[in-house]
Amino acid sequence: MIIDADTHFLPPDVYDYLGPEFEALRPRLAWDDAGLLVDVRFPGEPPRVPGATPLPPPGTGSRYRGTYYIEERLADYDKLGIEKQFLFPQLTATVFSYLVEPRLATAMAHSWNLSILKLLKRYPDRLIGGALVALQDVDGAIAEMEWAAANGFRAVIMDKVFPVHEHCYSDPLGNHRELWPFFKRAEALGMPLFLHNIQHGHRITNLLNYQFNGLDVLAPQEGQMSLVSLVTSGLLDDFPDLKFVFTEAGVGFIKPLVSHLDSVFNNEIVDYESEDAAPRFNYRKLEGGKRIVSVDDYKPKNRQAPSHYFKKNLFFTIETEEAELPEAINLFGASQFLFATDYPHDDPGGRMKYKDVQLLAANPHISEADKALIRSGNAERLLAPVLPATA
Repeated sequence: MIIDADTHFLPPDVYDYLGPEFEALRPRLAWDDAGLLVDVRFPGEPPRVPGATPLPPPGTGSRYRGTYYIEERLADYDKLGIEKQFLFPQLTATVFSYLVEPRLATAMAHSWNLSILKLLKRYPDRLIGGALVALQDVDGAIAEMEWAAANGFRAVIMDKVFPVHEHCYSDPLGNHRELWPFFKRAEALGMPLFLHNIQHGHRITNLLNYQFNGLDVLAPQEGQMSLVSLVTSGLLDDFPDLKFVFTEAGVGFIKPLVSHLDSVFNNEIVDYESEDAAPRFNYRKLEGGKRIVSVDDYKPKNRQAPSHYFKKNLFFTIETEEAELPEAINLFGASQFLFATDYPHDDPGGRMKYKDVQLLAANPHISEADKALIRSGNAERLLAPVLPATA
């Protein structure tokens, strides 16, 4: 069996269940004669944040009817030879964001969940549900996650970062301590959290300053910084059984990132305000950071080496064409990786979706046992039915 752990869907009735209170504000989808999405009109759209670069709907993948119509989608998956799929929203078209007014955002998330629940009941052996929550309302997000778990959803889908109104850059998730009660409840429920590598609101703003002359090859992506924040904030020490799945990023970045994090884990932090003659090359330095936060705030809070959390708490969907995939498996074990096509997107991984099954099967550098884990074993374990837990 094969389980696709990253696949996007936008049901036509996605916002039909917000109720009369939000009728004037809800997003409205516009369709052409072929039944394809051509526009999203959103009277309740959040205020624009200067410097942000949101993509206009409908976004990549909009020309595939399988993006919207479940029977055509399942026919595509029969051709792919993939038995089950985990449903993500088609995020650029849902215009769902942590910048939307909290009550409206909660209603939007619940409407998506109700639409998907109808499909889960119709095709329980083919579809796996991921629930949206509006993190700008933490109590509401917890309640929605509890409802989702009780109704058969297997995971929660989150933005990889936390967009804010104050500036055009998104914040790492680990910076927001107000989210800790949500993470605590997710751990208690056994709900893994999927971080989608394209934001719901802001769009990769930290790379824009470096795209001149190709300098974006040097800049870390926002998603990578947010991923690291889950470790350095101490979140995964506070909630050691919490699981995150990082999607649509591949695995090539993992080894150099973790090697660097582990190499500085035990290095002394030098505060130049008190150590004028400290050597500059073998220590982690506050430098400009000392003018922003205290030394205690600056220090990472993780008690284990970062590689510990990558092997225990963090999971990744794969790009089957990546040359670095066997190396990542050898480094962390196959248990941390999930098969994915990114259907229906036209990004490099998306274009490979009709070859992904064959590419993994033909890879001579991955054992058959590891391939079985990646195809379905890891997803079956991670997305096992959730039983509601008491607080």
